Amino acid sequence: MEEKDWALFFQEYEPLLERWISRYSAGVVREEAKQVARIACWQKLGLYNPERGASLSSYLFMVVRGALLNWYAQERRWYDRHRLLTAQGDEEEQEGTPEWEDADLLPPDASLVWEAWMAYLSEMEALCLTLHIRDGYSLRAVARRLNVPYERMKKCKQRALGKLRRALLQEREQK
Repeated sequence: MEEKDWALFFQEYEPLLERWISRYSAGVVREEAKQVARIACWQKLGLYNPERGASLSSYLFMVVRGALLNWYAQERRWYDRHRLLTAQGDEEEQEGTPEWEDADLLPPDASLVWEAWMAYLSEMEALCLTLHIRDGYSLRAVARRLNVPYERMKKCKQRALGKLRRALLQEREQK
């Protein structure tokens, strides 16, 4: 696309992007989210195929939503790692939370699905997977945080994933 075409495209779709981004707190976080959305549109627009049945706005919504979820997860992992590093340092550094943490960025059904899957596990297994997979901590960091040996945490993760695989297979067989 030519620069003029991009300018016309964003002139038409900028209000839609603004509406999707409006859930972020005003300021740096919203501007960063807007840039992530624009870049996602720019990268994926060439892949849009109207013959697949989706309107352009629906396609862009899915592209932008995915890009924002990935961006949020990356920011969350960085913040968690940073918080772990400062946990041994000054207490003042830990007290503040980033402004993006307050935004409810995960779709509401994602947390319900996660909770439903965690119901199959023991409390320790659910906590292990939540910290490791959902929150992005390494297994060693999870083990330190829960005050258990690393090997035990590794076995706990393996056991939990096995239970979830069996539960998924049972659900598929029932359908």
